[in-house]
Amino acid sequence: MKHQSISCLILAGGKSSRMNHHDKGLVAFKGQPLVSHVISSLKHQIDDFVISANRNFDQYRQFSPHVIPDATEQNGPMSGIAAALPTCKHDLILVVPCDMPYLPNDLVTLLLTNLNNHKMAVAETQNHLQPVFLMHRSLLSGVQHHLASGHFKLLQWIQSCSPAIISFSNADAFKNLNHASDIDQAQNASN
Repeated sequence: MKHQSISCLILAGGKSSRMNHHDKGLVAFKGQPLVSHVISSLKHQIDDFVISANRNFDQYRQFSPHVIPDATEQNGPMSGIAAALPTCKHDLILVVPCDMPYLPNDLVTLLLTNLNNHKMAVAETQNHLQPVFLMHRSLLSGVQHHLASGHFKLLQWIQSCSPAIISFSNADAFKNLNHASDIDQAQNASN
């Protein structure tokens, strides 16, 4: 189900130190870059994609015309959100990392349905918050304030927003392929 009023911000910046410094979103998985799998799993759920990256901008532009540089990547995903959020078209933005190729088909529907009076709804599996959330654009000032205060941890900021927490039973849908060995293991498991 596609919700025309929701943008998606894919976080593809960072140092990729756990991926041998290869640009994680562009690492091949099942013959396609990881970011391509994320887009495929979400394209029927949202309206447009914005990618926050810190290199290989031309390569990322094949997936979205909106690739926003994250000049302060040392601050992690928070700086990527701060840099790219203003480019998102809509007031509701789904934020996801570039290394979760199995995101569920009902992700947006469940987060949106449970947003209620909150400005954020975050996915949870097995009592662990995931770095996957639907947020209102008005939280941008909170991101900026958090960064200016020297706080760079994404989950700490998420918790400070008092989000609606939505439990998903399939933890595998939120498996992120962080290391080169995770890619190899996931590819071998599907063969």
